Amino acid sequence: MEIRKYITLFLIASAFASLVLSCKKDGGDSAIAERPVVVSYLVAGEPITMKVYLQKGILDTAAYGAPVSGLSITLSNGSKQLKLSELTKGVYTSDDLSLVTPNSICSMSFDYNGNTVSAETKVPSLPVNFKASSLEQAVPDPDPLDSVVKTFYPVTFNWTATSGGYYLLVFRNQDSTPLRIGNGFGRHNPYSDMEEYLGQVSSFTTQPMTFMFSGYYDTYLYHINAEYNEILNSSGTSSLNLTNPATNIKNGLGIFTAMSKTSLLFHVYTQ
Repeated sequence: MEIRKYITLFLIASAFASLVLSCKKDGGDSAIAERPVVVSYLVAGEPITMKVYLQKGILDTAAYGAPVSGLSITLSNGSKQLKLSELTKGVYTSDDLSLVTPNSICSMSFDYNGNTVSAETKVPSLPVNFKASSLEQAVPDPDPLDSVVKTFYPVTFNWTATSGGYYLLVFRNQDSTPLRIGNGFGRHNPYSDMEEYLGQVSSFTTQPMTFMFSGYYDTYLYHINAEYNEILNSSGTSSLNLTNPATNIKNGLGIFTAMSKTSLLFHVYTQ
């Protein structure tokens, strides 16, 4: 699933891990908490992946705690139940595409150190009426060879927002080596997929600096739920502010959440 690769801003796996792995430990900097850290983002109609780690000590410089292997993890949607398979150490998966469906409630559980670690999440409904005012975006060359200043015309994405729904927009360039637009200030960073956390809105409008690379973008609108929104908004935790991050895992830490998505193809070119 795309979003598990993207969410560096939030998000999402690596961003959340940096929060939970820097939270306070009762036994001191070198102590390792007994609670496992669960990271799982279910997407309706896609394969299932769950990662389980040990919580890190504050002074541990590794990106993640040690993976937890050998677990027997059960997932259920109330009418169907399955066991995850351990793909690699600490990474549990299933290719079943029918368990995670829009508007269903999914739960997971496993035993760890004599406790039952569990969580539950509701799969949001599919985003509705996702469209753009144009499927192409012209970006004026920021380093023109002539003196003509070209006008930027924004593109607006719209959808029908559900009551209480939260949304995330992700742009993923299809090219293996996307072509950079200009070389001026702020345009030297390597390519990365773009994520726009939108909250409870029903539109997004591009800006002149939205796109740093040209090409065709797979544009995904994710309908996310409340626990994911809470994690995104608690991403300010740092080594200077060691507060426990939000979590919906009983007898553990981390995030077990679900989302639904729709997409469209969007072309960006240099004007």
